[in-house]
Amino acid sequence: MQITFPRAVSPAFKAIVIGAIVIALLVPLSMLEGLVREREVLREAAYVRVAEGWGGALKVGGPVLVVPTETQSEPAESPRVDREDLYLLPTSLDIAIDTAQEPEPRYVGLYEVPVFTASIRITGAFDLANVRRELEARHADRRILWHQVRLRLPTSDLRGLRELSTARFGTEDLTFSPGARGPFAGLESAIASDGLREDAMRQFEFGLRMGGSRELAVLPVGSTTGVSVRSDWPHPAFRGAYLPAERVVTPSGFEARWQILELNRTYGSVLSSRAIDAARIGDALICVGFHQPVDIYQRGERAIKYALLFIALTFMTVFAWEHVTGMSLHPLQYLLVGFALSIFYLLLIALSEHLAFVYAYWIAATALVLLIGVYLAGALRSPRRGWIAAAALLGTYAISYFLIISESYALLMGSIVLFAALGIVMTTTRHVDWYATTRDRGPERGA
Repeated sequence: MQITFPRAVSPAFKAIVIGAIVIALLVPLSMLEGLVREREVLREAAYVRVAEGWGGALKVGGPVLVVPTETQSEPAESPRVDREDLYLLPTSLDIAIDTAQEPEPRYVGLYEVPVFTASIRITGAFDLANVRRELEARHADRRILWHQVRLRLPTSDLRGLRELSTARFGTEDLTFSPGARGPFAGLESAIASDGLREDAMRQFEFGLRMGGSRELAVLPVGSTTGVSVRSDWPHPAFRGAYLPAERVVTPSGFEARWQILELNRTYGSVLSSRAIDAARIGDALICVGFHQPVDIYQRGERAIKYALLFIALTFMTVFAWEHVTGMSLHPLQYLLVGFALSIFYLLLIALSEHLAFVYAYWIAATALVLLIGVYLAGALRSPRRGWIAAAALLGTYAISYFLIISESYALLMGSIVLFAALGIVMTTTRHVDWYATTRDRGPERGA
């Protein structure tokens, strides 16, 4: 049994068929969105793999004195010793960080992972006299074990540590060991107890070099904390609990400064290991993300979001052109053109993984425009009309390109362009008598 589609049908019926084709194209477009998400997951796995070997999100903080205390509980004939650590935070803290991107990014398969090296200098002081007064006032019932005091330097994953060039507390050179846990996890060193109960101030200085990727975070543990960060990365994303008081961002990099007071924090300068709130301390970070403005998968996903609108608008324009010029296209021809428009996004994603996005986009767009131009030239029995359609489609993809690469104004530009395109179609066809076009069209005018 042979099924044929009538050449002379009402515009309403054909519009319904074209609408059904547009809805059917949601299937390949949704598959493309799934493909983009899958590639994003694989890229995220690449970041994790590089972080395991090079260093991931980098976090540093000022030194913390860990002071063990103990008390004896009743009954007296069999006393139980109760131990508790107190964390003493520095009075003043200055952290200067200079980061430089590695010339060659790390690769995992197709995926490029930018990494950086940070040179970190930490200076400041502990006001021991004030610390002793506060300990005596708040923990008079406990015995302070000054001879067991340790100094802890909070750092993130120690696999990123490249060098510890300076580690000095007062006049003492420290030797650190890894493995310290808790909210101030990082490096730890025993310190000489001489003078801790008599000194008024004790200076410290540390110099580190660490590798990281994606993010840099600083824990402002000083009663007064000053942080300065300088980098050659041109797209910083400032986030965390505090924004910089001063910042300068240029195409060659950025500089930023923070000034944090103890009054700005939600925790004090003496903390108990039993009552400490790790989440509260973690929420008080200064963070700088090494932001990639719009990567290929974000651009591909943005392009697919606009795909259905551009396909529907293209079909609407061709449909109106049919009735203005007296030519007619079969619904199957609409379907083939729709598939070609959908495959463009697959080409775009595949090419952009190997080429710069601008080249990938225009290679895919040029290939598609040539294909549809040749096809419509034959379908409309007119090379001139086919190439006019191709030129119009090329202009559409030029507009689409600027929508995709725009980061701040994509939604505004997209809304204006789609409204303008719809306005042009409606204005051009406002005098068309759709009923008359159906009555006047004969079988001989079909494509």
